Amino acid sequence: MTACGGMHEPTGIEMVGQPMTACSGPVTATERRPPGAWNVLLRTEADIPLALAAMTIPEKVGQMVQADVSTASREDVREYRLGSITSTVPEGDLGTTAAWRELFDGYQSAALQTRTAIPVAVGIDAVHGHAYFDGESVILPHNIGLGATRNPALVGQLARVTARELSATGIRWTFSPTIAVARDIRWGRTYESFGEDVELQRMFASALVRGYQGRDPSADDAVGATAKHFIADGATNDGVDRGDATVSDADIRSMHLPGFVDAIDSGVISIMASFSSVNGEKVHGSRRLLTDLLKTELGFDGVVITDWEGVEMAGLTYRQSLAAGIDMFMLVKSWKSGLAEMIRLVETGEVPMARIDDAVTRILRMKLRLGLFERPFSSAACADAMGSQAHRDLARQAVRESLVLLKNEGGVLPLSRTRKVTVVGSHADDVAYQSGGWTKKWQGAQRDLYGHAARPIEGATSIVDGIRQVIGDDCVVDAGVDGFSDAADTVIVVVGETPYAEGVGDRAAEQLVLDEGQRELIARYHDAGKRVVTVLISGRPLLVAEQVEQSAAFVAAWLPGSEGRGIAEVLFGHYGFKGKLGFSWPRAVEQIPINVGDPDYDPLFEYGFGLTY
Repeated sequence: MTACGGMHEPTGIEMVGQPMTACSGPVTATERRPPGAWNVLLRTEADIPLALAAMTIPEKVGQMVQADVSTASREDVREYRLGSITSTVPEGDLGTTAAWRELFDGYQSAALQTRTAIPVAVGIDAVHGHAYFDGESVILPHNIGLGATRNPALVGQLARVTARELSATGIRWTFSPTIAVARDIRWGRTYESFGEDVELQRMFASALVRGYQGRDPSADDAVGATAKHFIADGATNDGVDRGDATVSDADIRSMHLPGFVDAIDSGVISIMASFSSVNGEKVHGSRRLLTDLLKTELGFDGVVITDWEGVEMAGLTYRQSLAAGIDMFMLVKSWKSGLAEMIRLVETGEVPMARIDDAVTRILRMKLRLGLFERPFSSAACADAMGSQAHRDLARQAVRESLVLLKNEGGVLPLSRTRKVTVVGSHADDVAYQSGGWTKKWQGAQRDLYGHAARPIEGATSIVDGIRQVIGDDCVVDAGVDGFSDAADTVIVVVGETPYAEGVGDRAAEQLVLDEGQRELIARYHDAGKRVVTVLISGRPLLVAEQVEQSAAFVAAWLPGSEGRGIAEVLFGHYGFKGKLGFSWPRAVEQIPINVGDPDYDPLFEYGFGLTY
């Protein structure tokens, strides 16, 4: 075979240990607190009791409510003295960092026009980069891939990437990291976990919190972090999202709690309660877990926030959740009725003022730590960092290090950079598929459950495009989603799961398989005598023993995000494989769930497995 296009050298370098420079950009006159504001009293945490004494009940309770941009206007913030704003997905022309900053600064202006002039805190779900931004943000690998890197220094730098890109759009608070220990791969949130063992929770929880918050959470290039979901959300029976975890106190403390302890020790400003239950008790209503354990025993002095409409979703009352220790209520749809009910509970004495004062104290403390009283408005300092090459280089490094080589028969990998290769499969040229859930939209960037159109992922590189960049167009035979080509001896088949989030991704054990068309595609190329290199894009291990057998090489690539070139750089030998499994890989449906340390432990690939060149 004649040589095709010349070798394309990688542009990225191994960057761990090389800290990013601080953001620097224009500082506008609106970034400082307006002189003479009532909140001038709040300079330090020691001033909080004086502020509380001056606040009315509606002003206090307003601080405890987080509304959404889709349901609360700027006038609502001013009228109801709301304490926080979140954004599921902002609507309108928001493809620039300036547009986002203008949106949230508008809410901030409204907050500063209230009698107390207490600034709002703006938060968002940025669980793998600033993935909801309409422009060229960097989509990072999901946590399951980060766990496979076993590289907390790199992961801490990725959190810095997210913090800088969030700050560029006026957001000062992320609902991340998820530090669940996923014990059952049937769970639809498995990919939000680093792995099945507390070892990985402890390896990464602190690194992410410190990465997001930096040395000073009020800095231009830092954001507040949220450790979630407290507690044992990855241990629910049968892997049912928002289900019940039947688990002993000893297991709670040894398997599910240590990462939260590390996050608290690292100064995390907030912790989100889990939708799920522990031994039949809803976490959102558990004083034993939220107050006695988290606040009293562990000494957490930050904000305990609900999940999305958590009170209603858990079937609880506001009185129950307030008594349990919830400080801030994420009320995307029901904030008006929720606010009114909480005011009523306080005015009638059903909820003591001391509980409200505790919650507001924590909220004001968080806002002080975020520097919102001193700098309520957004800064453009990090605007030039959004989607930057430096950020993409780090993300691509994470992709490379997350790849786990499960099989390499006869040393088929690394592939030659000068010989033709066929690339085929549903996931080869689809950046929405390779990015997974929580990307542009809740369920992912593809056409969603409600028929809404796919949203573009600007600046992203698909896997086949990454291969083209590495070996040249002339060496790539693109066979599409399910085509067959006889033009090359080696075929890279890229297949996997389609995006999902939360309970939408819950599966029965027998459903954890590739679809029929994907299985037939691998079999067809294998039966034709081709050297099949299967790249699996998934949010968990799947039942693929037959497909592994039919492949000369098999790679678990997880949900790599926007930088598909990172996969090509390893397949073609610019870099070696480093990834190790964070989950035991079952060989048969009867083994699910399977975890390291189980009796009769006999997986297809064990926890920690990963070949190298």
